Amino acid sequence: MQRATITLFFLLNLAACGGGGGGGGGSGVDPRLARLDVYEAQKLRVLGDPGAGVMGMPTTNDANVPTAGALDFSGSGTIRVETGTAPLVIFGDASLRVDFDNGNATGAIENTFGTNRTDDVVDYDGRISLQGNTVGQNMPLNYAGTLSEGDQTLGFDGTLTAVLLGNPTAALSGADLEAEIDQNGVMRSGTLVITMEETDTP
Repeated sequence: MQRATITLFFLLNLAACGGGGGGGGGSGVDPRLARLDVYEAQKLRVLGDPGAGVMGMPTTNDANVPTAGALDFSGSGTIRVETGTAPLVIFGDASLRVDFDNGNATGAIENTFGTNRTDDVVDYDGRISLQGNTVGQNMPLNYAGTLSEGDQTLGFDGTLTAVLLGNPTAALSGADLEAEIDQNGVMRSGTLVITMEETDTP
């Protein structure tokens, strides 16, 4: 339900700005709308929507967790920062390569956009790196980086837990539901969630 509310909020804001900072060259259609549609469709495939009777992917069984080779995942990252007034909600492209031979994982959340302190929808500069040294089920991923727009800078430094989904593994979802985020020197609570599907990249 919260996911649907956040998406509706964004759709209304993007429609109101008529193309905004990331607009489509005078067409009046903001390309970020299409990205939100892609993100939400993927979340529905991977996580489902129990309230609508849509089942998500099951957790990968222990016997099906890869022990060799590598898997590439791509999808989205969603960040929520509690500011004491209206929260900041930020979306971006997420990618992750999990190398089962070397026992590490590397990726990033980048190309981000979302609300700012005046509830405008804006593009954010910067990226958040993802790094793990233990791969498999319930995989810890360290995240770190900064996102900025205007006079606002958000700093990230924490750990999320990622779960492999599907039999065989076809997706990955991870979250830090108690994130501590630095907003211009003030620590804020928040959440960081990634949802990705395996891309069959050689």
